[in-house]
Amino acid sequence: MKKVVIAVMVLLVIITAGILENVYVDKVFSTLDDKLGEVEQLVHAEDDEALDKLRSLTAWWEKQRGYMELFTYSPDLRAFSVALGETEGSLESDDFQNAQSKIQSLLVMSANLHRILDFNLEDVI
Repeated sequence: MKKVVIAVMVLLVIITAGILENVYVDKVFSTLDDKLGEVEQLVHAEDDEALDKLRSLTAWWEKQRGYMELFTYSPDLRAFSVALGETEGSLESDDFQNAQSKIQSLLVMSANLHRILDFNLEDVI
């Protein structure tokens, strides 16, 4: 009987951890999409504040990426950081046209990463 109770407790811990991970991933990517949207608007307006906003986003992302890599791994998390760096380089050289294309790539990468890291029935089947 003790073994059954322990097995049920372990199962509950695993399920709880999975739910909390899913909530965390959803929260991070929701915030990421909001921040990317702000940067996108500034880039389209060719506002010099876009670089500062992107640097702030990059610092925030690196912190969140560090936390996510504690419980999940995807090489795309690091690739996203590289894409942020490329966008920053475009903005530093005042190449807003290139930065616009990079922002679009970041938005697509964000959606793909969210889908990869999120729980989906497709992953179970």
